[in-house]
Amino acid sequence: MNCRRFSIAGALAVGILFQASARGSDTEQHVLKLVFLPTPLNSTQFSPLFDRSPFTRALLLSESLILTGVAQVDGKPVATLMDTEEALSIAVSEESTQRGWKLVGMSGTEDIETAVVTISVEGGEVVKVRYDKERMKTASQRMKFAAQARARRVAAQAASRQSQSGGNQAIPAERVAMLKKIEQRELPKGYNPGAGKNREESHNLHQSYVDRRLSGMSERQRGLVGQMWNQKQTVAPNMSNRGASFVRIMEHVAENEK
Repeated sequence: MNCRRFSIAGALAVGILFQASARGSDTEQHVLKLVFLPTPLNSTQFSPLFDRSPFTRALLLSESLILTGVAQVDGKPVATLMDTEEALSIAVSEESTQRGWKLVGMSGTEDIETAVVTISVEGGEVVKVRYDKERMKTASQRMKFAAQARARRVAAQAASRQSQSGGNQAIPAERVAMLKKIEQRELPKGYNPGAGKNREESHNLHQSYVDRRLSGMSERQRGLVGQMWNQKQTVAPNMSNRGASFVRIMEHVAENEK
């Protein structure tokens, strides 16, 4: 049936063209207006497929998430997850995150290899997430590269602003005094990497907090955090706890530089 329809359509098209050639140029132009040629394609139209191919990315959310740790923060359960698609560490609790994710259940938490957490995501879907050692190794490398890329980007932005304001000048005395004062401030209550059972869990708790806070800042604020952090490393290269010092600077900028 399809072949027959195609043959009839083809015959009609040929007939129209014959009539066009017999009637003259006016009819030819009319027929040409009925012929729609496709717009030429270029490589930029396929960039979304190259970046996130539907044949390689996980179709189910549960396939892209790995459980990396469970802890009690201020008496409330917290689970840290690793998103293997976006190379991010995410902390989920009983309070809804910016993504709309919420922790609704935990079991087998005595051993991370048997632990299962249940989270509710935006749209009402409920997902169970488990620990997977092999997948976590690969995802950890991706997270490391992504973090290094973010750090280089922030440092480059800070260096660009510094060069635009007059090149590599000495750190002003008032900025040095401010950094010393910031170092004395208390850490925020929601920041508790010490709740991790091991070094890896502590790192994930730290990184998920930092990622969450930076994502809520403006581009100017993030640039200022990078600039002040570079200055902090210059005036205090032997910091005892670099992660805590960075968080203090980040919180100062978030509260005082709107």
